[in-house]
Amino acid sequence: LVSGSSIGTEGQLTVHNYLGGACYRCLYPKASPSEACKSCSDNGVLGPVPGLIGVLQSIEVIKILTGIGATMYDRMLMYDALQCTFLSIKKRGRSESCTVCGPDAVIKSMDDSLAKCLADSMYAPASVMRFSSFKCSEIPLLSISCGDYFRKVVQKSQQHILLDVRIERQFQISSIKASINIPLERLRDVLPEVEHFSDGKKTIFCICRRGIASLEATRIISDAIASGFYPNIHSVKNIHGGLVAWAAEVDSNFPLY
Repeated sequence: LVSGSSIGTEGQLTVHNYLGGACYRCLYPKASPSEACKSCSDNGVLGPVPGLIGVLQSIEVIKILTGIGATMYDRMLMYDALQCTFLSIKKRGRSESCTVCGPDAVIKSMDDSLAKCLADSMYAPASVMRFSSFKCSEIPLLSISCGDYFRKVVQKSQQHILLDVRIERQFQISSIKASINIPLERLRDVLPEVEHFSDGKKTIFCICRRGIASLEATRIISDAIASGFYPNIHSVKNIHGGLVAWAAEVDSNFPLY
């Protein structure tokens, strides 16, 4: 994996899982909660920075294909555009306890990877922690596509609550009509309010920009239902793909940012 990333005025480059080097999971065994992960669309990026990182990635690919030069398999390159500096740091080697490439690996598919991310999340309830071999395919009732949501719920005028869990600033930029905004970071504190909205008969449909934060929200609400403390929350579903999928599948005029 020739990995490159950038945010703001900084970027980084490395190569994972090559020449006996560490894989991505060796270095980052636990996924960060989705609301703690920054994205260029949410936090901005200086345009030339990802361009430069992309050029460096292409050079690494050429070196791997031709077998010439020294690749970044054991190092990570950090770039600071404001200072115009490059810093090369030594990476750790493979981890014997890695869940992907270690001798006792349990992650062998994308479903396994997502399940591990859910279990490792700082928001993971005890009920989720028990399912170490959890597969997304085992909980189809907790997810719905944008197209199905529009056809089966909106067009049929089914009573429901559309809960947008993005931050308020993003919600103000664009939102689906009649949606309610409760940022993910506040959700646990306002579950009684969510219960009031549901009123024992309305399904809560969670949505965000790409369907990642809304998955966290779906898990939080699902756990609240399972706890028995919120009997008037009828049910909850995650709208897969979020507003990006909504624009692609339902409303091509929906303003994205």
